[in-house]
Amino acid sequence: MRVRSFSSRGSSGVCWAGLSAFVMLTIGCGPPASHEGTTPHPIGTLHAPSHYALELTIDQQVTAEHANGSETFRAVLEKRGDRLVMVGLGPHGGRAFLLSQEGERVDWVSELPRALPFPPEFMLMDIHRTWLGGIPREGGAPLPDGEHEAVVDGENVRETWQGGRLMTRSFRILTSNQAFWSVDITYEGGLGEGVLPTRVVIDETPAPEQHYRLVLSSLDGSIVLP
Repeated sequence: MRVRSFSSRGSSGVCWAGLSAFVMLTIGCGPPASHEGTTPHPIGTLHAPSHYALELTIDQQVTAEHANGSETFRAVLEKRGDRLVMVGLGPHGGRAFLLSQEGERVDWVSELPRALPFPPEFMLMDIHRTWLGGIPREGGAPLPDGEHEAVVDGENVRETWQGGRLMTRSFRILTSNQAFWSVDITYEGGLGEGVLPTRVVIDETPAPEQHYRLVLSSLDGSIVLP
């Protein structure tokens, strides 16, 4: 078993696709909401966590940039076997939400002032794409330097590798009626053996008139491969 430990401190942040929803929730008010169960994701295939061999623990600062401004919060992510858990923390360190996936079951418990405007699976899809998915690699070995492209679960996936590190990853939907949809991820400094990016920037355009930018910074954690 190989254990990869990473640490990167001191950079400013953005946030990732699904988490921007958390940001939008802070604008309104209302009773705390909770959700249990599974809702099909309209864009993408949400695999069970055990579909991916690696295990990880990541502590990060998340900053969401959107049309109405930006917000920052802390989130802790852990994936072990067939279970994935993410906890979002409020400004005073209390739990703002708990999102978990075990097999095909998704559970969402929220202390946020409003219910999510979309299924929590959206957040999981972004976590999967950023940390777990991408172009399959046998044994987790890095791809050769350069650009690589493959169709994975009906999505066009493109990655750029340099010096054994993943530098960029992008997803495009292939169906003509959703050709506008895109996710572009940049791993500043690269993601590779013994190296965690200084920050991760996710630019997502779910529709022509919609766009938001997510940055993960102050990254600390570990990734374990078989």
